[in-house]
Amino acid sequence: MAPIDAKLFKKYDIRGRAQGDNVQLTPESAYLIGRAFGTTLFRVEGKRQVIVGRDNRHSSPALENALVEGLSASGCNVLRIGMASTPILYWYAVQHDNAGGVMITGSHLPPEQNGVKLCVGARNLYGDGLQGLLKLIQTDDFDGDLGTIKIKNNPIVDYMVDVVPRLRMPRSLHVVVDAGNGTGGYFGPRLLRAWGHRVTELFCDSDGNYPNHQPDPQVPENMAALAKKTVEVHADLGIAFDGDADRIGVVDENGEIITADRILALLARDLLMRQPGASIVADVLTSQVFFDEVARAGGVPIMWASGHALVKAKMVETGALLGGEMSGHIFLGENYYGFDDAYFAAARLLRLLGAVQIPLSKLNGQIATLFSTPEYRPHCPDDIKQKVIDRARQTLEGQGETISVDGLRVRFERGWGLLRASNTEPVLSLRFEGVTEADAYAYRNLFFSVLRQFPEVESLQ
Repeated sequence: MAPIDAKLFKKYDIRGRAQGDNVQLTPESAYLIGRAFGTTLFRVEGKRQVIVGRDNRHSSPALENALVEGLSASGCNVLRIGMASTPILYWYAVQHDNAGGVMITGSHLPPEQNGVKLCVGARNLYGDGLQGLLKLIQTDDFDGDLGTIKIKNNPIVDYMVDVVPRLRMPRSLHVVVDAGNGTGGYFGPRLLRAWGHRVTELFCDSDGNYPNHQPDPQVPENMAALAKKTVEVHADLGIAFDGDADRIGVVDENGEIITADRILALLARDLLMRQPGASIVADVLTSQVFFDEVARAGGVPIMWASGHALVKAKMVETGALLGGEMSGHIFLGENYYGFDDAYFAAARLLRLLGAVQIPLSKLNGQIATLFSTPEYRPHCPDDIKQKVIDRARQTLEGQGETISVDGLRVRFERGWGLLRASNTEPVLSLRFEGVTEADAYAYRNLFFSVLRQFPEVESLQ
C-alpha cells in the first residue's frame, strides 16, 4: 500500500498540515494524488486534459510540482496556470472542454495547512469520488503513460477577456478590497477596476503567512479592518475575499457586515426581475428571510444541504440560475457557468448597487430582518452524530414543520432551528432564528435540551 494519510481525504476536498510538525500533505502524497486523479479522469470521464493552479502558500509550489509529475505519469496533458484563484481555475477547466481541474489551496485555513480541490469542468469531485482516489492509491492501481506539460503565463488575461464584457456597470463606485494577503489581492482589484470602479486596496499584497488576519470573511473579527477602512475612506462598500477567492464577504458604507444570505437575497431579487420564475438554491443554514423574499419576488426557493459541491450539483439538477451558502460561496448561472466565483459575485453586487440611487445600507434595509444566533459548533463524536439528530427529530416532532435535507431544520411559529452534522469535523452545527431575540433563544434552548441527554456532546451553556 502506498504511504498516504487517509485523514487527508475530507468530504469536499483533500487537506491537511503541509508545514511544520506532523506534516500530512507532502510532495510525495501530492504525487500520488496526481496519479490517482489522472487515472480516474481517464477511466471515468475519458479525458486526458488537466488544468493545474495554486494559491500563494509557501508549501504550494512544491506540492504543485509533485502533483503535476503524478498527473503526467498517468498520461495526462497538463496546463499549468501558476498562481491563481479557484474561480479562475474553474474557468479554465470549463473553457478546455470541461477538462479536469486541480487547485492547490488551503483556502481560508492557517498558513501551515494546505489542500487540493478537484473538478471536472465546473463539477467538483467530492464524497465517494475522493474516496475512490484514496482506494486507487492504497491499491497502487494507476494508469502508466507519459503526458505533456505546458505553462500558461498571466492566466488572468484570457479570463478577463471573457468575464469583464459580461457585465456593464451603470456607474462607478468606490470599493475597498480586503484580500487577507491571499490570491484575491492580485486579481480582485484589477478586475474591479476593469469594470470601471475605484478601488482602495487593503492587505492585497501577496503573503502566504497571512500576517494581518486569516483570509476568511465568515469570521466577523476578520472583517474589522475592512469595516474601519470603508468608513474611513467614505467608500460605497467593502468586499473581502477568502484565500482562494471562491467566497465573498461584504460590509456596507457604514462598515456593517451584510451576511452572505442577505447578499444572496439581494442578488435573487435582481435576477428575478430579468428571469421571472427562476429557481434559486440556498443551504439549510440560510435565513428564512431569503426563502420568503425569493417566493415573494416570484422565484422558486430551494433549500438544500450545506457544502459547495452539493449546492452546485443541486443547481445543475434543478436548472437553478443562482445559489449560495452562508459561508459566502455564491454560484452564478445566469450568463455564467454555475460555479462559485467571488469576483463575478462582487461584480453582480456592484452592478445592482450602481443601478439604484440609494446606499447599500438602505438597499439591505428593504429586506426583512429576523434575530439570528451565531452558529454553535459543539464537539460530538462522529459515531453518535446521527443518533443525536434522530433523538432531536423524535423529541421535536409535531412542534413545527420539519425539513430533513441536511440534519434537522424545524420551522416554528416565530422562527426556526437547525441541527446538522459537520461533514468534515467531529462537531455538530446549530443555528437559530426568531422574530425576536427571545424567540431565537427559546428555540435554541429547546434543541440544547436534547443535546444535553448525550454526555459525549460538548457542554452547552
